[in-house]
Amino acid sequence: MVQAAVIGGGISGLATALSLSGRGYGVTLFEAEDDLGGLGATFEWQGVHLERFYHCLLPDDHALLPRVRELGLESGMLWRETKMGFMYRSRIWPMNTPRDLLSFGPLTILERLRLGLMGLRARFGGLAPELDAITAEQWVRGMVGDRCFDIMWKPMLSAKIGDRYGALPALWLSSRMNREKGSGPERKGCLPGGYRSLVDAFAAELARRGVVLRMRTRVEEIVEDGERLALRTAEGDGGAYDVVVSTSPLHHFQRMTRTLRVPESVAGLKLDYQGVISGVFFTGKPISDYYWMPWVDSGATSQGVIEMSNLVPLERAHGLHVNYLVNYAHRDGELFKLPDEEMLARYRADLASLFPAAAASVQDARLFRAPYVEPIWTTGYSKVLPPSSILMGRLYLACTAQVYPRVNSWNSCCAVVDEMLPQLFEEVAARTVVVGGRS
Repeated sequence: MVQAAVIGGGISGLATALSLSGRGYGVTLFEAEDDLGGLGATFEWQGVHLERFYHCLLPDDHALLPRVRELGLESGMLWRETKMGFMYRSRIWPMNTPRDLLSFGPLTILERLRLGLMGLRARFGGLAPELDAITAEQWVRGMVGDRCFDIMWKPMLSAKIGDRYGALPALWLSSRMNREKGSGPERKGCLPGGYRSLVDAFAAELARRGVVLRMRTRVEEIVEDGERLALRTAEGDGGAYDVVVSTSPLHHFQRMTRTLRVPESVAGLKLDYQGVISGVFFTGKPISDYYWMPWVDSGATSQGVIEMSNLVPLERAHGLHVNYLVNYAHRDGELFKLPDEEMLARYRADLASLFPAAAASVQDARLFRAPYVEPIWTTGYSKVLPPSSILMGRLYLACTAQVYPRVNSWNSCCAVVDEMLPQLFEEVAARTVVVGGRS
């Protein structure tokens, strides 16, 4: 039996372990934290488990939904039409239909028409490879003009990536628009038990298949051990394996493999990440009827709100509305380093200023941070995208550094795993024959 180690217990690691164990591999999964799920981790609140960071499923999540189906959860999924609002200078505008776009007062009629044309181009040609060579700013300015970019797109891009938004490739933005906008109303899905039910289903099935879960065990180094690879953990020896799959962020993989013959194109690749600060507010009254609403030039610290209760049934939080106020911020920035109490106070002030009725009904609040959430892509990244196979038949990579140009999501992470697995199975089988012949 081929013995495999999977490093990381987020969705990429869980999906990898599920597939490897399904092919008869003996699998050991290493997770540094107390819980599985990575960015899909949850927190307990009054007897229920809620997500620390907002998540949803989309009808075209063709890599994630098969896992939901395999784990027996598909029949319980809930699908709802959702809406988007856009707040500009404290006034809310709907952003869901062509009529909404044509009524968007901050822009001129010509700018609205050009913005609509941009959406059509993203829908039908948003994955064109040549968009990797130009910046999102160049692409957007060229289609909608400088004023529209400054009013609408610059605030949203800088909110997502910070002051390095200028290097973002147009392919990333167009791919994101291509995924999120279809011809009809937006439709999103959720599991009644949330992502916790999906993570628990993964854990239960992996345990049934004999997968060893080593929690609170951080892998520090991967080293040669004859024909195998050995893991060194913070606690000591992590064992030796025929094949290792790392799903950790790229910088962690680079540290773990510093003594191995990793190609310089991977070992030397520089990729930074934007973090997120998520304030979860439980309110007795809704903020709005929108699922997602960014706010621009409205005097707020937060960048917008995801009203999860416009997707997830109210019963999940004992009848309260669950709202995520968010900031994408770099882990080294001043905002990310502020104490939890101060960030929550700032978010409360945002609610009080923009939505006083909802603010007055706040029952509870929590704050969560994640330092490595959104890769900060640069133009030409398609040419340096890390391969799946690092040491043929022995070491593989399936991480967020490979989701480009897709938006970083659980579906995209599963797609990266799906792209890796055929090569892994083929190379491991070929190497097993060669090594077996030598012995």
